[in-house]
Amino acid sequence: MNKRIVSIALAAAMTSALFLSGCGSDSGSTTATTAPPPQTTAAGKTESAAAETTAQTEDTQTAAGISYPVEGSPTISWGLLRKSQWSDRYDSFTDLPLGKALQERTGYTIEAVHVDNNQAMNLMIASGDLPDIFTYQLMNQYNGKEAQAVKDGIIMGMTPEFLQENAPDYWAYLEANEDVKRALLTNDGEIVAFAFVREPGASRSVQTLMVRDDWCEELGMELPETADEFYAMLKGFKEQLGVEIPLALPIGHLQGALNNGFLTQPFGVLSRDKYQVDGKVIFGYMQPEYKDVLAWLNKLYEEGLMDPNFTTMDNDTLTAYMLSGDSGATAGPIGSMLGTYLTTNKDIEDYSLAPIKPLVANKGDRPKFGHMQNLNVGPNAYITMNCKDPAAAARFLNYGYTDEGKKLYNSGIEGVTYNIVDGQPVLTDLVTNNPDGLTTTQVLAEYTLSWDGGPFEAKESKYELPEQQEAFKMNGDTDAALYKMPETVIADEDSDEYARLASEINTYRDETEIKFIRGEMSLDQFDEYLATLDRMGGSRLLEIEQNALDVYNSK
Repeated sequence: MNKRIVSIALAAAMTSALFLSGCGSDSGSTTATTAPPPQTTAAGKTESAAAETTAQTEDTQTAAGISYPVEGSPTISWGLLRKSQWSDRYDSFTDLPLGKALQERTGYTIEAVHVDNNQAMNLMIASGDLPDIFTYQLMNQYNGKEAQAVKDGIIMGMTPEFLQENAPDYWAYLEANEDVKRALLTNDGEIVAFAFVREPGASRSVQTLMVRDDWCEELGMELPETADEFYAMLKGFKEQLGVEIPLALPIGHLQGALNNGFLTQPFGVLSRDKYQVDGKVIFGYMQPEYKDVLAWLNKLYEEGLMDPNFTTMDNDTLTAYMLSGDSGATAGPIGSMLGTYLTTNKDIEDYSLAPIKPLVANKGDRPKFGHMQNLNVGPNAYITMNCKDPAAAARFLNYGYTDEGKKLYNSGIEGVTYNIVDGQPVLTDLVTNNPDGLTTTQVLAEYTLSWDGGPFEAKESKYELPEQQEAFKMNGDTDAALYKMPETVIADEDSDEYARLASEINTYRDETEIKFIRGEMSLDQFDEYLATLDRMGGSRLLEIEQNALDVYNSK
């Protein structure tokens, strides 16, 4: 197998790892661990019971012809971000019930190579000292995305013939899902990753705006739909209820809310980020109307309706604000934020939090945009250039696309985390009412990948609370599918230029946006900001994106 094929495959593995990553520690260390002896899990189920369940899968024959567990007990090293959802209870992925079940069912011994955050993962990639596979969000964390990682000899690209022979279940999935396949194809016809894929539909919308609806009721207000109503709500929180910081949006959450179109649509911009209209690429932050978005945010800042320290606020502070009543509105994940806040404060009288739709220009309008992940959302899994047996690595990653693998990754272990009721998996009390006080997310993090991501197809998200189910439904009820940019592939000849332009332009955009919001730059200078973007190569960046979209649409 040539170097180019190897490099493309590695990029795929890295993307999967990032999606598996969550909030890790700050140490940035790297460690390798293997599975320990059986023990009692933090979720309250003995490993012997879990092993008894996994034994039922012995000698499973997949539809495409690979038998699991495989013969020979191969060893695979796997680069993973250490996850805060389980790192207080386990030292390694291989200690988890999921890790143990995966090794037993596949026949592979996993050597987990853990890093604690994105910076540490990036350093590992830069060092060249890579495991056989790794999962990571290369699409967002590597300049030039996966195509550049292939060019740089980081990851391996895979031919259709390689996948047909060594990952037949994955290849069959790609053949049956052309939109996913197009997103993973390079312009040379190679596949870049073992993808983390969300099935079509509302399961791709997993973030939301959320507000204290009990406070709205106290003020005699309906849940806001427009920018004016949202502003009036924040004013009411501050002036009538004495809320210190009505809107709590750390810089990353603010940028996410803008990229998702939660706050931009009332001003004629679907998203701060790129989107498409009738096949034409548009960068929201380059539009003249984006000035009105920044003017509105500056108004919130100047009137003390959002945290003056939004650029330095961390997630712990955000959580404290939302749980204590110091703040009444924010944006973020339906699971780890909306669900966690409601579960934590379930015994607090009159504490209520409700999701709301992306803001629109006129009351009753249908949102044109909202949070919608691509089918291939990442992180993906990649085979690295250091892998001595790419075929064995591919057979391991193929397991996630078998019927048995999808059940394990999506729902965990039958009889432990779920039971089949009327043909559908239903979570057990171990997950939804954990005897050790663990949250649903913490338990699912021990037994599944679906809580976060990985190299497989994720089914419908398992939201238990009515508010989560409403958010899940509400945020899928937009026209985002018409305007969302697919996961395009930048042409090889443009990748170096694209990486440089995107890095420089995005840095300037982010820094200047903050100055506009804080009033450190007058919005009278917005035309100068647009001119600077153009001088920096904004038009060329748009041209490269347009070319990539045209190629994607022609595949």
